[in-house]
Amino acid sequence: MTARIFSRKWPVILSVVISFFIFSCRVTLVPEYSAQLEEQVSKTAKATDKLYIDMLDVPLRSRTYESFKDRYNEIESEINSIKLKNEARPKNADFLVINKNLKDAFEEAKKYHKENSTLSDGEAKAYQATLAGFWRPLYVAEIALKPKR
Repeated sequence: MTARIFSRKWPVILSVVISFFIFSCRVTLVPEYSAQLEEQVSKTAKATDKLYIDMLDVPLRSRTYESFKDRYNEIESEINSIKLKNEARPKNADFLVINKNLKDAFEEAKKYHKENSTLSDGEAKAYQATLAGFWRPLYVAEIALKPKR
């Protein structure tokens, strides 16, 4: 008789135990949200955009690399800082790939300007749009980590 009662309750007991393990454990496969990183990504993306907007406001002969070198270096150091912070966060492989792609694109834009001394309107607009496209995934990925209320 006891075996019969136990065999009927077995599925219920098993369901309770499985539910306990499923709902009591929280597995995270992504890093924790960082408001500081979100802000830094936003500000640096804005600085990148402003670099090219300001470039388009000056005559072609004044768009020399030397005129914008300090701003390029400031933005590049911010990208490096974002990368360092992402390297320190656990479960962050995807962010590091996005960061590497952004850094590579920014270095390419900087190198092109340095080697050619100046940028035409078309080149400045193209780099502005291209780099915005590399900033977007990094910002969206960080925003996606923000806890829902």
